[in-house]
Amino acid sequence: MNTPDEDVLLRAIEDARRILGEHVAPEAPGDATHTIERLLAVLDRDEVVHALDRMTRRRTVRLVDEKGSSAQG
Repeated sequence: MNTPDEDVLLRAIEDARRILGEHVAPEAPGDATHTIERLLAVLDRDEVVHALDRMTRRRTVRLVDEKGSSAQG
């Protein structure tokens, strides 16, 4: 049986795989910028970041700061 944190992370991975699958599908090639935005929306959700943080017991770096700009600059 999975913990709630594992369930959150598994759903995020499944969503990310679906998004990438849609991007590389030959019948509907995706826009890279839109794909990255969709991946960020899934992988940088508060519940995902907090679940990962709890599971790893260390601070997880956010991909996007609270104002929506890249954390790298």
